[in-house]
Amino acid sequence: PALHTSPLVASASTTCTSGAADGATEGTVAPGNVEAAATGGDDMDKNVDVFAAAVAKDPKLAGGFNAVGFSQGNNVIRGYIAKYNDPPVRTFLSICGCNAGVAAWPQCSPAGKLIGPVCRALAEVLGDLAYLKIVQDVLFQANYYRDPLRLKDDAYLANSRLAHWNGESHANATWRANFLRTEKFVWVEGTRDTVVFPRDGEHWAAPDPADPWKRAQPMKQTAWYASDAFGLRTADAQGKHAFESFAGQHIDFTDEELFGWLDKYFT
Repeated sequence: PALHTSPLVASASTTCTSGAADGATEGTVAPGNVEAAATGGDDMDKNVDVFAAAVAKDPKLAGGFNAVGFSQGNNVIRGYIAKYNDPPVRTFLSICGCNAGVAAWPQCSPAGKLIGPVCRALAEVLGDLAYLKIVQDVLFQANYYRDPLRLKDDAYLANSRLAHWNGESHANATWRANFLRTEKFVWVEGTRDTVVFPRDGEHWAAPDPADPWKRAQPMKQTAWYASDAFGLRTADAQGKHAFESFAGQHIDFTDEELFGWLDKYFT
């Protein structure tokens, strides 16, 4: 089936139809009127399970479907692909996604000349709290917070949802196989995005370990590409990755740009 391109898509915001917590934020839209939203009141895994239940109930999706995500809503689709992908997502269009995690507070870049030191201090405080199990169990945003200075910490490896999905703590062969069932991944970056840090992460870059606040490693130089723990490198070898960008702030694309991507990849 084709993507459900209603005003829900153009608005870049949806509500959850299947009982997730209130306070929906950036969302995802799949065909057949299945809608899911990333919420602040549950962790990523619970949001993914809600989305998967909605997909399973819709007979229009039984043969597979295309999906588009906006901002943190992309984590719901990415998690569905890893944990379920049955029926499979054929093409995943990720716009300004946090799939690679974020290393700083929104609008507070640690690389800034004036407020950079303040933002780095804030990032350190967040890192002290984010990987507590009690926080990871209830806060979606903490699940994809990826502090580049704590990637070897026991708490990060044991409790971070993102570390688990990325195979940073241990590889999951089933999740990797599920990831590779998707036929096409389209990663869209906003070149002026100040919400996702580093914004290159929207193209699967990661903070450079040598200077994490000032430089980012492109996808092919990252540890998760080298390890291929969840299939990123294999998908690349199979020609499944496409990269797009727009000159704008976080999810501040034009209607023409959005429908251009949909026409290019979903038809």
